Amino acid sequence: MENLVFLAPFIPFFAMLPPSIAAIWIANRWLKTRGTTAEVQAELKSLREEVETLRHLHADTQERLDFAERVLAQLREGPREVPKGPPGTTLG
Repeated sequence: MENLVFLAPFIPFFAMLPPSIAAIWIANRWLKTRGTTAEVQAELKSLREEVETLRHLHADTQERLDFAERVLAQLREGPREVPKGPPGTTLG
C-alpha cells in the first residue's frame, strides 16, 4: 500500500469522471423523452465536447502516471547513489 501513495493527487480527477459520464447519460435519456430543440442540441453538443476534453485529460494523466512509474522503477533498479549534476560537469 505504501508504494501507491503517489496516486493520491489523482484521486479527485478519477472521482470526477463517473459523475460526468453519468450526467451526460442522464441528459441524453432526458432529451430522448423530451424531444429536441436547438437549445437542447447545443447543450448536448457542449456536454459531449466536455466529455471529450475529460477523455484527453485522462489520457494525459495516464501517460504521466506511466512515466512516473517508469522513473520510479529505474530508480529502484539503478544505482542507489543519486547523481549530483549533469553528466560531464564537475561540482566544486
